[in-house]
Amino acid sequence: MKVLIRSPRDLAAGLIFFTIGVLWMIAATRYRIGQATAMGPGYFPLAVASVLAVLGAGSVVRAFRFVDREPFGRWPIAALICVLGGVVAFALLLESVGLIAASGAVVLLCCWSRLRTRPIETAILTLALIALVSGIFVFGLGLPVDLVVER
Repeated sequence: MKVLIRSPRDLAAGLIFFTIGVLWMIAATRYRIGQATAMGPGYFPLAVASVLAVLGAGSVVRAFRFVDREPFGRWPIAALICVLGGVVAFALLLESVGLIAASGAVVLLCCWSRLRTRPIETAILTLALIALVSGIFVFGLGLPVDLVVER
């Protein structure tokens, strides 16, 4: 991907605004800033300088033109649905069946296409991630989550 300067004037103006904004932000920190409800003498200069720096950065970015961009391909709708389904399944299964089954469900749903082509690799990955999640959240952090819900 090539980057070309579309407008040298926008680039120069943006760099000037950005530099002035950053310098005034540094200068404004010498005063007490305070909070939004109790503003100090440096609050307003810091806010104005921040806006100036952001506008300058925007002008600098706008001065460039990116060529030879690769267009987005087709969206993998099935993969997005599987990942979203995995998150929903985890949320619904966590309290009813426990962390082990919920973690297994999320990994299997997120790896659905790989499950059909490489089932042994997916099973090993699922077991490893269940062990990792259980180790971190239950044993490491001590969260009160049931590994298995007994009926």
